[in-house]
Amino acid sequence: MRQASTPEPPEAAALIETIAAGIAHEVRNPLNALQINLGILEHELLELVPDRRHHAFEVLRKIAGELRSLDNFVTEFLRFAGPPRLKRETLAVRPLLADLVSLVGPECAQRGVAISLAGSAGPDSVLADGFQLKHAVLNLVLNALQATPSGGSITLESGGDERMLELRVRDIGEGMPPATLARAFDAFFTTREGGTGLGLAIVRRIVEAHGGKVELRSRVGEGTLATIFLPAGPAAG
Repeated sequence: MRQASTPEPPEAAALIETIAAGIAHEVRNPLNALQINLGILEHELLELVPDRRHHAFEVLRKIAGELRSLDNFVTEFLRFAGPPRLKRETLAVRPLLADLVSLVGPECAQRGVAISLAGSAGPDSVLADGFQLKHAVLNLVLNALQATPSGGSITLESGGDERMLELRVRDIGEGMPPATLARAFDAFFTTREGGTGLGLAIVRRIVEAHGGKVELRSRVGEGTLATIFLPAGPAAG
């Protein structure tokens, strides 16, 4: 089963940017203040109650955890809301994928998931924003990791031809039912507890800013294949 990303309507993008401006002012600033004051409170409590096993510290840890989750959501939303500002350069494809395998490798090993870089094909390089493109592929890899149980595997590979580069992230994991696959790129849609539902929406924005598209193929019990298609060559974008 296949699900391709669909372009976001201009009016939706404008509304999201307006909301983001309000969130940056009304939420981010007091959130930062709360985190700072929580740190002060913990320090002062430690002077009164030296034993960190006390119930009060457990309450503070829970509050700190919820504030971190909210901060992560705000950060992801602001990243999603702002249109990517691309700094294009000629990127070597295989080293980019190899860096991601090295970056995520320790977390995969901790979860008992194998991650590898398959043989590459297609263009050796692409004109793109290295930071943005790496972030997009990283989101796909982290999505794959969340859906892959211990003993499973994730593979990164490249393909395509002289006109179109393909970057693929394949997992042997849970897979998605049709109803989930149909909404996979919807902002704020998630089936994972604690998820923001913005990961794939951010991937879509980055890829479309490069003049490309992103596509998912998935079957329950068989895993998921995520593919980024990018125009290749000096005229890309």
